Amino acid sequence: MLESALLPLQNDSVRLRPLRRDDAPAFAAGSADPAVRRYGHLPEPEYTPSSVRTMIADAVEPGLQRGDLAVLAIADATTDAFAGSLVLFDVEEEHAEVGFWVHPDHRGAGRTAAALDLAASFAARSGVRVLTARTSPENSASQRALATAGFTRTRHERSTAPSGQTVELLSYSRRLPTESEPPIRTERLSLRRHRPDDTGWLQQIYSRPDVARYLLDEPWTQQDAATYVEQRLTKTDLDGPAGALSLVIERDGTPIGDVQLWFTDRERRIAEIGWVLDPDHARQGFAAEAVRAVLDLGFDRSGLHRVTAQMDARNTASARLASRVGLRQEAHLREDWLSKGEWTDTLIFAMLAADRCATRNT
Repeated sequence: MLESALLPLQNDSVRLRPLRRDDAPAFAAGSADPAVRRYGHLPEPEYTPSSVRTMIADAVEPGLQRGDLAVLAIADATTDAFAGSLVLFDVEEEHAEVGFWVHPDHRGAGRTAAALDLAASFAARSGVRVLTARTSPENSASQRALATAGFTRTRHERSTAPSGQTVELLSYSRRLPTESEPPIRTERLSLRRHRPDDTGWLQQIYSRPDVARYLLDEPWTQQDAATYVEQRLTKTDLDGPAGALSLVIERDGTPIGDVQLWFTDRERRIAEIGWVLDPDHARQGFAAEAVRAVLDLGFDRSGLHRVTAQMDARNTASARLASRVGLRQEAHLREDWLSKGEWTDTLIFAMLAADRCATRNT
């Protein structure tokens, strides 16, 4: 069943959140758009603000509480304004179907693919293993969005749409990562995906002046922590549409930091890695243990060619860690970054798949 506590989710483009009563006018207006009427195959022939509010009270809210139906708003990531609708329905133990439409005022900005990526994250964290979708053969925009979001076309057939009509539809499918991949377990640590309740301890670490000193951000506020956790919640699979994996480092069940791996060039299999560890747990080899595990994951499972790490040149602890795990220093850029009002130097480290193989064979 779908876990409503995971909502809202957000990335750079959109926020995926429960549909609210104050969305009713925008929902009704958007659903009247000719393209939505033609391709959306909505259950009702017409929506008014009043009927949308009734739908929310009678079907949307109970469905989300039960976990077998999620009628969600695709909202602007900055303003939270309604930009479209996304529905997860026919929810079974490991399968669900997704349907979607975008308000005409919000088209052409990549919001559909971004919302589908968040929907996949929401479904995966709820235990869904396969997410499917159907669209009209004439709806090329929908087909592009599904492909961008990691869905694969499976078949073309006549089937029954949510409207009850029997129509020609293309079927798509995306297999979702399981919760057991990760966590990653090392000799002393467990690395897991982020959860919504990670905000508190992350804010405690990232608000420390000694942690923030060499990062690009100022010490985190509570709002900063909430925003960044929402972003981390979408980074669940390096090979998914987000092209990023963000993991919590735990020692005996206690979070002590996090590590992230993200593509900088997916086609050429080049990624970047970054990490932060609670200073109270420093100098015990935990960060190196976690970084090695994520490098192994990237090279072995995702077939990476190259992984880089960049850091403030004053951050000697991170530089030592990079060298310790086998990254080689390739550059020292002088005063290339204006950070917190001062020009700073940057160190660039990297590891190739060939470096790693050579190290293993010695």
